[in-house]
Amino acid sequence: MSVAPTNDSWQVGQLSPTLKRSSSGASMPRPVKWAADFHLIRERAGASRIETWSRADIENLFSVGRASAQTLMKAIGQLQTVGSAHFTDKAALLAFLDALNAAPSPEEGVRVRLADAEPAPKRKALKVSLPEGLRQAMLPDLPSNISLSAGRLEITAQTAVGMLESLLTLALVMQNDLDRFRLVIEPPSPAKVEDDDLRRMIDHMRGRERLDP
Repeated sequence: MSVAPTNDSWQVGQLSPTLKRSSSGASMPRPVKWAADFHLIRERAGASRIETWSRADIENLFSVGRASAQTLMKAIGQLQTVGSAHFTDKAALLAFLDALNAAPSPEEGVRVRLADAEPAPKRKALKVSLPEGLRQAMLPDLPSNISLSAGRLEITAQTAVGMLESLLTLALVMQNDLDRFRLVIEPPSPAKVEDDDLRRMIDHMRGRERLDP
């Protein structure tokens, strides 16, 4: 007896433990709608100039929805997390497609890859604590490892946490004392009045010298 999907547009993102039975009684993975276009998908991926693939890129390549693309990303593997998004590279995608090509079927290949897939990497948060007094910090309160000059900012730190603390301190100073911060980074241009007056006086004197016999 076969248990067929209730929706013809069933996608890989909807994989479940439920399996279809063949006439011999063996369990078989449910079909995926892009399997018929598998070789075209492999050709398009190989010819693509995209090196870092996002979920949206996978959606476009396989013509699937968000949930299906997320499942495919997990099966492809080699995921990198940037913010809240996951990315994979072209080499991993092509290796995944080649593995599906070598499998008895794309559906079976996806099932095996998902069974062996590692969880997507999670973001690692840096815990930073600033002294309460720094929340009202002004420009003179900047620590010595933060150096400001016209058009230049330099921060030194021994650790990533130390760098982040310095950046947060700088952000608070910019918020509390923006006018003085701006004067340091963008000092006013020197007045040109005296230079212009001096230049006119010299031109006038040169003009008189040419007129004198």
